Amino acid sequence: MEKRVLRGAAFILEGDTEKIFYLALLEYLCKKHSGWRLEKEFDPKTGEVRYFLESEEERTLIKLFVVGTISQLTNSAQWFEKSCHKGFPSVKWTVFLCYDTDSYTSPITKFYEGDWEELRKSLSRSRAERIVDLAAQADIEDIMLLDSDSVFRFLNMEPCEIPTGAKGKRRMKRLFRMKGSGVAYHEGTRASALIHALNFDALIERSPLRFDLVEALLFPERPEPV
Repeated sequence: MEKRVLRGAAFILEGDTEKIFYLALLEYLCKKHSGWRLEKEFDPKTGEVRYFLESEEERTLIKLFVVGTISQLTNSAQWFEKSCHKGFPSVKWTVFLCYDTDSYTSPITKFYEGDWEELRKSLSRSRAERIVDLAAQADIEDIMLLDSDSVFRFLNMEPCEIPTGAKGKRRMKRLFRMKGSGVAYHEGTRASALIHALNFDALIERSPLRFDLVEALLFPERPEPV
C-alpha cells in the first residue's frame, strides 16, 4: 500500500545555488539517517519536478521555489497557496525561508519588515504550520567557505588565506581565480560538484544557519533542538 504524505516542507529560495545546496543537505541527511532516501519525481499534470523524503513508514513531500530576485518575493506566497496548500490540503506544511541579506551591513531584522512581514502573514493564512528562518548575512557562498578545507581540496590547492570582501560570492570567485587562468566559480547547477564535495558535518557545526532544525523537523527520530 502506498504511504500517505502527512507532512510537507516548502523551501523558498533566492537562487539556484541555494536550491542545489539544500538538496545536497537533504541527500547528506538521508545518508546520515539509516533507512531514509530522497526521491525525485516528475508530475505530468503540472510539469513540475518534486521530491520526497522517504523511510519505511513515512513520506514527506519536499517542494522548492526559487524566487530569483527579492522584488519577486510576493510571488512565493502565491506559489505556496496554489502549489502547496491547495495542491495538498491535508498535508501539514513547514516553510523554510532561505535568504541572505547580500551584505554584512544589512541586519537580519529586515526579514521581519515590509514585504517580508506580509509574506509571513500570507503563509500563516495559507496554513503553514511552522515558518523556519534560514536567513544569513551575505551569501550562501559565505556558508560554503566555512568549510574551506573542502573547497581547497576541490580546487586541489594548498590551504591559504581566503580572499577578503563583503560578499561570499566575490570571495569564492577570487579564490577560484587564484587557482589559475581559466578556472572560474559558477553559480547554480554548475556549482553542484563543489557543493557535493563539502563536509556537511562541518557546515552544520559552524554555520549560523539552523541546519539542525532542518534535520530535527524532517527526520523526526531526533529530538527537536531548543
